[in-house]
Amino acid sequence: MAKLYKNYEIPKFLLDRRYLLSSVLFILTFSILFMLIYTPFSMTAWFSFKDVEHIGMTIAFYIVAVSFLFISKLAIYAIQQRKNLTFIQYLMWVVAEIVIISLFYTYFTYVFIIPMDDSVWHILFKAFGCILLIMFIPYTIITLYAAYKAKDEELQMLQYEMALANEPSVAYPSLVNLYDYNGTLKLTINSDSLYYMESQDNYVKIFYENQGKLQSYMLRCRTKTIEESLAETSMVRCHRSFMVNVVNINHIRKEGKSRYIVLTNNSIKPVPASKSYFKNLIEKIDKYNTTIQAKQNLTNEVDSAPDAANE
Repeated sequence: MAKLYKNYEIPKFLLDRRYLLSSVLFILTFSILFMLIYTPFSMTAWFSFKDVEHIGMTIAFYIVAVSFLFISKLAIYAIQQRKNLTFIQYLMWVVAEIVIISLFYTYFTYVFIIPMDDSVWHILFKAFGCILLIMFIPYTIITLYAAYKAKDEELQMLQYEMALANEPSVAYPSLVNLYDYNGTLKLTINSDSLYYMESQDNYVKIFYENQGKLQSYMLRCRTKTIEESLAETSMVRCHRSFMVNVVNINHIRKEGKSRYIVLTNNSIKPVPASKSYFKNLIEKIDKYNTTIQAKQNLTNEVDSAPDAANE
């Protein structure tokens, strides 16, 4: 069982920067509501909004605690970009946050609050239990939601792959295989249903169409690796953070010195095309047009062959 949790993969949305930072705001909101209910029944809690002195101390404590949590989230985000964190490592990180905030609460109480009759160990123990409960509930909700998002995304991709397997095989469009950072094949997409990819930290978000609806899939992989693996496909890098499928380009719009790629799906916002990647983009479009024309000519020759034989 210990080995299972040691190697358990953390839900990919859980360590996304936006999820990490929003978790701090969620914990902050929940803690305020919790303390408003808990404080009247506690002998060691001094949080209060009744007078200026207690309001000032409460705000000061929250500023330090929230600042610490923000720094902690930025730190774990930076670490998980360089290495893959296990479930146990992530859990230990959260416990460390709880311990540090509990120690700070105890110190803050004895330095800035009138000394209480309880011993420092008693206050620390009660602070740890209270903060554990305050942070456990939001963390549990966030983790369950992140796991749900990941499973829902995988289910959508499975449905797409099943629908793709039932389609009659054709020479074109080709299939695009996408692999994660371990080299494991995660999804296979019909090239004409693939629209664009956006780099998001150490993930690449894949946007594709399934049954007329735009779907997305978060793939843990470097953008450079994706670019290299798809060099022979219709995908091309058009920006530091974006790759587009030239198959689905409607037109390129120029606004001042900036250029934007308008895709055939109207629900997708124009994708930026930077100057440094624009030449490669045009070359890929030209190559695609040449390829399509060659395939069209070949199709016409095959279609006209029976007629020639009949003549």
